[in-house]
Amino acid sequence: MRRLICCFLILGACLLISACAMSRKTREMVRPISLTMPGDYRMAAYLGFSSPQKSFKLTEIKARIVVAEVFQVSCPHCQNLVDDLKDLYCLIDKEGLSHQVKIIGLGYGNDFFEVDEYGRRHAIPYPLFADPRGSKVKVENIPVTFILKLTPEGAQVLYEFHGPIPASDDLLKLIRQSAGL
Repeated sequence: MRRLICCFLILGACLLISACAMSRKTREMVRPISLTMPGDYRMAAYLGFSSPQKSFKLTEIKARIVVAEVFQVSCPHCQNLVDDLKDLYCLIDKEGLSHQVKIIGLGYGNDFFEVDEYGRRHAIPYPLFADPRGSKVKVENIPVTFILKLTPEGAQVLYEFHGPIPASDDLLKLIRQSAGL
């Protein structure tokens, strides 16, 4: 009986690990995504915008790499990622890469007020955007974190993480290697 229980535990762990694995270049290019300009001037400036405008395209963010988390405010797994992404944000700043690597969040199926409250509750230092209809990106599971390389042709997916992400120093190392930073 103990062997049977151990087998089920090992099988469950293997399935969990594989479900949270990363896949390289699952999509070559992301379709153009338009986002509403953050109301907070600091968040707009973080993205590289100095003049007010109503909306912008993802590829207009002034960076070489964008780490984009797709989350839902009620998702416990998404809430567990907040500290990891905040650590990554601080490490990017500490390493002097904040002009080349930006982080954003997209509240999939959440309205502006839910996303704003989520950002305040968790003291998130990077911009969050609402996607109430879930029409900006098509994902099957939440959370998903994309590592995007911005090019003149569009946003190229370098990595896509479903569930947990690597530790911030490992993730930054991966970003540096794949983007040549």
